[in-house]
Amino acid sequence: MKKESAGEKSAKDVYEELSTKGEYKVVHIDIAVIKTIIDIAIDDEKYLNYLLEQKTRNFRIIYRDYYTILRELCDALIRLNGIKISNHQGCFAYICTKFPELKLEWNLFEKIRKTRNLNIYEGKDILEQDWKEIEEKLKLYISIIKGEANQRLKNVKNKTR
Repeated sequence: MKKESAGEKSAKDVYEELSTKGEYKVVHIDIAVIKTIIDIAIDDEKYLNYLLEQKTRNFRIIYRDYYTILRELCDALIRLNGIKISNHQGCFAYICTKFPELKLEWNLFEKIRKTRNLNIYEGKDILEQDWKEIEEKLKLYISIIKGEANQRLKNVKNKTR
């Protein structure tokens, strides 16, 4: 994991801060809800891949919607641990802290989260170049998290039989 810039918090710092504040809530592992979240994210990803093949593309929408897919899959994975958090940064911090074996970079989560937030809350546009900078890794992370969530979902189903 890369060193954090001065003033920026690490995933562990964010996780610990939000844990102390009680932001992570213990929830019942609802297999049906988790499966639905994963299925919707997969369906959205298929549609976005279709949009990327079109002649005219809106990279703001593509970037934000891929971010949403990533966030939803992370949420599903966290729920499989019996945890829920509404804070996006906290969700990503949990993933980086509790799933080190996935080897996901905190800095990428922060980059896409900040870009998306600047767009939504400050009106900064997202251009093709912004998308191209993160496209490959973002799609890889989605694949990794989707695979981990599906594997854990399968394990939970097998335990309940």
